[in-house]
Amino acid sequence: MVCCVKVSPARRYAHREAFPRGYSSWSMLLPVRSGRRLRAGSRRGRGISPVIATVVLTGILMVTISIAVYYSTSLIDMNRQMMEYEYAKEQLTYAATALEQVAFGVGGARYIRFSLTSTGLNFERHPDALELSIAGGGSQPVTLTLRPARVAVCGGPLVSTVPRLLYPEGGSLDELGKLIVRADEPLVLVHESHSGRACAYLEMYRVRTVYSGVMYVGVEEKVPYNYYAVHIINATFGRLSGSGTVPLVFRNLNVTVYQYSFSSPSVTITARLGGYQSLLTLTGLPSAQGAVVVVKISQVEVSTG
Repeated sequence: MVCCVKVSPARRYAHREAFPRGYSSWSMLLPVRSGRRLRAGSRRGRGISPVIATVVLTGILMVTISIAVYYSTSLIDMNRQMMEYEYAKEQLTYAATALEQVAFGVGGARYIRFSLTSTGLNFERHPDALELSIAGGGSQPVTLTLRPARVAVCGGPLVSTVPRLLYPEGGSLDELGKLIVRADEPLVLVHESHSGRACAYLEMYRVRTVYSGVMYVGVEEKVPYNYYAVHIINATFGRLSGSGTVPLVFRNLNVTVYQYSFSSPSVTITARLGGYQSLLTLTGLPSAQGAVVVVKISQVEVSTG
């Protein structure tokens, strides 16, 4: 039931300007018409459903959390691989010192432990052969050939590095092309590079030369000769297996000695390995009647147990 209040004409005309144009005072008082217009306005101002808003916000939150977890896990894994690779490089430099002691020091055996989770320990033959030539005066040159071995430590897929020399410390990459060294220089090198993976290599291809002094040879008349020593490491691989914590073992099997005589007091040693070549002339006592070169090849077994 609709009720109305009769308004006098004077009051109706007095308030006519208060109503919007096109509407009468009677129409504004009718609940049916006014209700219809209010419902139409409410439809135009309606918002998003709370259920839909909750689903959208939850999806955005889950995607954000997934991305954060993925990147944080990758960062943690990268740091772990980097730490393991750095530790393995440090152990490899210790292994270089241990190898020299086993080959031409106290002998026996030495081992270094490696922790292998993402890092790999590889045993390789050098792709090129080492050719060593010793010549002096008019004597026939002596030629020796062997295939050097090396030990490689490679990091995980998230590890990166740049080429540099690790042992001896403070050296440059030019040491890699120096095949012949003197008595005060290391025989073993450790360097790293990135070729597919970050790897550090323990190289054993260098040749050490030592002037041992003058020795007098003869029964009735003593004749002076210059004595030179040449040191070479020839590594062979033993048992290679294991996982987790693996010991890298160096064993001195024996030392093979060759002696060569030359008519001149000085000798020239030439070494070639791939694209590298080194030449060194050894000069002792100029008045010596000749030279004797003693080549010592240390046979070292490399294994993991």
